Amino acid sequence: MICPLIALITSQSPPPSLDPSRLVLAHDALRQHVREGKIPGAVTLVMQGGKVVHFGTTGYLNVAQRTVLRKDSLFQVMSMTKPVTAIAALIAVEQGLFGLDDPVENHLPQLRDQVVRMPDGSTLPAKSRLTIRQLMTHTSGMSSDDPGGLTDDEKFKLPLLEYAKLLGKEPLRAHPGEEIRYSGVGFSALAAIIERRSGKPFQTFVQEHIFDPLGMKDTYFFLPPGRRSELATVYTMDSGKLVEFEHNRFREGARFANGAGGLYSTASDMGRLIDSFRSGARHRVVSQPTLRLMTTLQTGSLLSDGNDARGYGLGWSVIRSVRGQNTLRSVGSFGHTGAFGTEFWHDPATGVSLVYLTQTFLVDETPRRQFSTMVNASLR
Repeated sequence: MICPLIALITSQSPPPSLDPSRLVLAHDALRQHVREGKIPGAVTLVMQGGKVVHFGTTGYLNVAQRTVLRKDSLFQVMSMTKPVTAIAALIAVEQGLFGLDDPVENHLPQLRDQVVRMPDGSTLPAKSRLTIRQLMTHTSGMSSDDPGGLTDDEKFKLPLLEYAKLLGKEPLRAHPGEEIRYSGVGFSALAAIIERRSGKPFQTFVQEHIFDPLGMKDTYFFLPPGRRSELATVYTMDSGKLVEFEHNRFREGARFANGAGGLYSTASDMGRLIDSFRSGARHRVVSQPTLRLMTTLQTGSLLSDGNDARGYGLGWSVIRSVRGQNTLRSVGSFGHTGAFGTEFWHDPATGVSLVYLTQTFLVDETPRRQFSTMVNASLR
């Protein structure tokens, strides 16, 4: 007689694997988007169970110069920085520097006695004090705009704690904990708390506790001048054609380590980061309980972008429903996008991780979503 437990184990299907031939089709589709002028190019990395099953490039670092992208090309990953800041915050929590549910005002007194701006322009006292957890889940009610109408160039030149002094100038846009309101300012506040409580510059804390342990040798808050030629150019659309997006992409004179969207990185380094959250990963920088907490939905039934497709863990966007999302990712998948067309994610149900890097702003994101969908459709 066969032991029921053995029978159960032997009857289980092996995890689905990625079909290499279908991954080739996904890459070919991206090449076609480059030929049609929809994106300048892309570097893509797909892993399963920690093993690389696809690492490809297509298109250009700079379209006019016809400089081709390389696997180690640098990109502004923008809001893919937010999970990094959240990881740093949870490391600080594990070190006892502050508590996850501490009131933010305990560490940034300028955020004491917050008021909420109503639609009619009036203000009301906030119903509760905002917490560090709420900064990481976009439920703090903080504005998405920089305080005092700062421009990006003005912000870059401020040290982080000087920027943080301005945060109390802006009313909240919602009562803490009541709405998901995407806020980069909240992650800047989080970075300031880490810097203040650790006694180290935020970028140094992140370097020592995340980048160095994970071997992320090509990730920076401040791009070394010697590597500027490796940075992909950002494009936007004008009259149906890709044109260079004018901005200070090297951030000359920057002193602000932007925890909301300041990182330069490569596909390999972003792959190392997302792989550290895979079950069974050899290298990680937070404990297993912290990893589970960060990737577990924290926002309940609150709607993000008006639908129930996703919510937030701690720093990660988490798929909470198959409704409203069309990339075939499983419920419980987590990741993050960036404003210049970048994305990474991990699906615990299939063991698949994906990194997609391009450099576009306000450009149709169909190529990114299509590639993600086609990768998941490659599971057999």
